[in-house]
Amino acid sequence: MRNRIFALLMSLFSVTACAAPEQVQPVTFPQITIKIGDIQRAVQLADTPELRERGLMFQQSAAGGMLLLYPEPRLVSLWMRNTDLALDVAFIDPQWRIMAITPLHPLDETPVSAPSAALAALEMPRGWFAERNIKVGDTLILQR
Repeated sequence: MRNRIFALLMSLFSVTACAAPEQVQPVTFPQITIKIGDIQRAVQLADTPELRERGLMFQQSAAGGMLLLYPEPRLVSLWMRNTDLALDVAFIDPQWRIMAITPLHPLDETPVSAPSAALAALEMPRGWFAERNIKVGDTLILQR
């Protein structure tokens, strides 16, 4: 009897080990054009709870960037679960000014929070803001 149970368990383990890994369904994000100073850029827009939750997870590149937009100002915390990209995030206040620019580290699940209530968060590849001399206090404009 013990041998039958052992054989059954071993066959279950081998079937489970051969199962295909869960496939991640691709998500299509709408695009929006933003402007900061003289810099104009089309970025992915995450403006629903589902799109904000997905964010840049599982994407191979952050070259396009992403704007996480909230319906009203709130305390925002982000993490990098399933995101193997080096990013910088600019937290945007209710007057559309950048209130902080913070690095986000690949796959780090430590929450990174805005210093106060934010209306949006703009995630871009690491160094993008510094390379363009974009800094705290600059204003972001949406061009719909």
